[in-house]
Amino acid sequence: MYYILDRSCPGRWIEDPDGDIIDVDWYYWRRGAKLSHVPLDPLKFSLESFNPYSEDDSLHMPSYLQAAAPIFRDDLISALEECGINNLETYNAEISDPDNGAVYSNYKVVNIIGLISAADMQKSAAIVHDSGSSPLYDVDFDSLVIDPAKAGGHYFFRLAESTNALIVHEKVKQHLLAKGFTDLAFYEPSKVAL
Repeated sequence: MYYILDRSCPGRWIEDPDGDIIDVDWYYWRRGAKLSHVPLDPLKFSLESFNPYSEDDSLHMPSYLQAAAPIFRDDLISALEECGINNLETYNAEISDPDNGAVYSNYKVVNIIGLISAADMQKSAAIVHDSGSSPLYDVDFDSLVIDPAKAGGHYFFRLAESTNALIVHEKVKQHLLAKGFTDLAFYEPSKVAL
């Protein structure tokens, strides 16, 4: 069984980066390939100001922050590596908190190596925008079915048909839950729109 990885709790959020400040072409982080150039060290981000009136905000710093590329806390990366995940290319991050001036350096920006075409297009409900011979990169799913044979035994990867989807195997889910990562969500692909 495969799942879509997400975060499951209120917490802090990354402010949308200004490309002029970060000087990174985020397109390359969704290709599933090693980066051709080394980005800034560290990559700098800022949190959105805390909004005590928002149900999505809390003071919790989650293990997974969503930005142009995923940002994982160091303990999440360690847990993934313990589980045998070896396709993460990580880069140092500094995350500034505009509310109190704190700077978090226990996070990495993660490039996930492995773009796998694992969708069962016959069983999935999808709109294919690409007119090519195979549906890649720009498919909108109302319901996604992962074909385990196409996944090829990979436990953690980007879905080639919809590169914003991070796919994890049941083994990874169980390992992360056992390690106490309660702020992560593992959605059944058939029940999620992408």
